[in-house]
Amino acid sequence: MDELLGVITGEGYECKIWQDASLRVYFMADADIDADGANGQHGAPAAYREDDQGLEWLANGGMRRVNGKVVCLHDWARQIVLLDTDNEPRVFPGGIIASTTWYRHPGMAADDPAAYVDSATEPYIVVPPLVIQRTQGIVRGCLARVSYQGKSVDCVVADRGPRNLAGELSIAAATQLGIPASPRHGGVGTPQVLYELWPGIAAPGYELQPA
Repeated sequence: MDELLGVITGEGYECKIWQDASLRVYFMADADIDADGANGQHGAPAAYREDDQGLEWLANGGMRRVNGKVVCLHDWARQIVLLDTDNEPRVFPGGIIASTTWYRHPGMAADDPAAYVDSATEPYIVVPPLVIQRTQGIVRGCLARVSYQGKSVDCVVADRGPRNLAGELSIAAATQLGIPASPRHGGVGTPQVLYELWPGIAAPGYELQPA
């Protein structure tokens, strides 16, 4: 019998997260669009830009412009962008403010914008801490799949989200599924999307990374 790992209700519905006998984890949820890791490293636009003309609003990353400089408004913002010596967002060439993902490509420096999984070009999903803490098997870097309205796309688990939310995927994954992929106003607001992941099985081209 499948095991109920927990229930998340942060977006107004019950998202029950299950693990079956094969250790596959699955749940039905909505689909928010995560732009993190999109730093222009594969030629696509970046998530965050100094001029706030990136794929995502600075405000949604916990930042804003103050006297011509981008600053963090919340401590959590400092966990998702690369910082300069003043502990504020570092501006890279082209006005890019580089964001990070939980998964970092092995052998690459933590301050390299290309070290992270590019939301704009690489299909990935985001999992809440409950999944990381309660499943058997390593989650970061594992194989995942997202399905919506008869379409499926294989992904990697590349990011982690807040404890009270489930249902988030990269721009690239949303695009392949036909989901409106803009981080600013895209996504699916109701639990119509099936998320599956296989802890302990690495996604092709990735390595499992213990939490």
